[in-house]
Amino acid sequence: MKTLDVNENNLFFSAFMFRLDRLEQRIEPTDQILLEVHCDKHTFLICEDGEGHLYIGQEHWPFTAGCIFPISPDEVYQLEHRNSKNLTYTVMTYDVFHVLSGNLERCTKALFQQRVQLNDSGIESVSRELQPLYAARNYKNDAEYSHLTVLFQRWMQLLITRYTSIGIEHNLESGLAGTLQYIDEYYTDEITVHKLANMAGVRPKLYTTMFKQRTGHKPLDYINRVRIQHAKDWLRKTDEPLRDIAGRVGFKDEYYFSRRFRQITGLSPRQYDRSIQQQTLVKDWSGHEVRIPANPERVIYYGDTAGDLRVLGIRLIENEGHDALTPIDVEKTARLNPDLIIMDGEDELQYEQLSRIAPTLAYNSHAPLHERLTRAGNWFGRQKQAKRWLSSYEERTLQMWETIGKMIHLGETASVLTYHRGSRLFVMGNIGLAPLLYHPFGFRPVHKVQEALAAGRAYKEISADAVQEYAGDHLFLMLPQEPVARRATEKLMQSPEWRTLTAVEQGRVYPLEELVWNSGDAQTCDQLLERLPELLCSHLR
Repeated sequence: MKTLDVNENNLFFSAFMFRLDRLEQRIEPTDQILLEVHCDKHTFLICEDGEGHLYIGQEHWPFTAGCIFPISPDEVYQLEHRNSKNLTYTVMTYDVFHVLSGNLERCTKALFQQRVQLNDSGIESVSRELQPLYAARNYKNDAEYSHLTVLFQRWMQLLITRYTSIGIEHNLESGLAGTLQYIDEYYTDEITVHKLANMAGVRPKLYTTMFKQRTGHKPLDYINRVRIQHAKDWLRKTDEPLRDIAGRVGFKDEYYFSRRFRQITGLSPRQYDRSIQQQTLVKDWSGHEVRIPANPERVIYYGDTAGDLRVLGIRLIENEGHDALTPIDVEKTARLNPDLIIMDGEDELQYEQLSRIAPTLAYNSHAPLHERLTRAGNWFGRQKQAKRWLSSYEERTLQMWETIGKMIHLGETASVLTYHRGSRLFVMGNIGLAPLLYHPFGFRPVHKVQEALAAGRAYKEISADAVQEYAGDHLFLMLPQEPVARRATEKLMQSPEWRTLTAVEQGRVYPLEELVWNSGDAQTCDQLLERLPELLCSHLR
């Protein structure tokens, strides 16, 4: 991203003139295809409702209500849904002209270098400023256009004021770190958001936004979690009354303490005290600290990577007909009477429902295989089994690529494509078959896929017209079971764009059953060490 030096002149923004181009509200249902968008003008993306994720090149951020992200001309962005709610946002495009050179010159460089510094207002404040702009955008005469121009200049004034009054990023991070240290040391004191924001030198709304991005929690929720953690220590080592323990850790009210304790741990303080003797305290992928049975016997796993647990000898209650896209039947789960539930995902509402049935752990099947196996081994006291399996897998993977290396040239590229959720096309990133292919001694990702990998993306939605940009020297095309996705795959393979791809012309396309080849669990990865050499040998010799 090209940038201008904001610090070289205290009157930086006074060198520019701004003109509104377009204002459009978009409501994207969860099944809506969200492709990459190339910006030809300066743009603000303003989230009004829902929850998503925004990717700009290799950068990425949560996209939630109240967020405002500036994007410069020639930058490319892509949005993804993060839950089942519609994503509502505004796209505002505008022109920027440099006015100090004597002639009006269009400016295409980035004006707002620190994108997150515009995200300190709540959605109410953002909506209040957008409403007059929407009301005035369909002007019919010069006077009405002048009114719209005044409103837009006010909008820019508010954003520039917010941006220039924040301070440099280093000071922001330093101030935030100082308040975290203060909470850890003085958690027994009365602490407010205003007090913490003053210590950090920022406004309370910006402080809350920064704090949540850093810790995953709002400030007061985080303070209560720190206090509850210390309360757990007191419960383990003393028989003092609850009112005394509550006071020791900063709670003035015993009943509020008990309610917050149950909300965070799922148990009352005394239930927790009784249970710790037979349980193990672990932390899941979402940061929940959970007491799980030392030797669980009825484990339910909701997700696509149950093979991670099976290679460690964890026996699971078979859940026929469930996959990652199937809604979890909470009532059926309760009837199965589990003593431990593991769910793949970040849905806190779903987590709360399941945790009422049994201790529940959030899992992350998009994390690298070695991280997943190590975490699962720690959960179940099977660290040695996890270490042995990973060591053996790494050794056999290296041997496999030594064999395959005799059939391919150094630097050859590969891509994995699949239709999913109907006729929506995706290129795979860091899950499924792709991580095995992108071994240091294996294939290389093409540039566009490398960008997705650098941003930590599990997959990226693309259009069929853009396949050429994502196609490697070798194409691994998944054949989905779902009928609509299967027909879309067949249609792609018959298209003129597909037939002109280099991999197609050279016979380096590998149509593969998705259920067999595109799962990244440990059990499937183990099987692919035999399947992949056989596949390539049959095609390349």
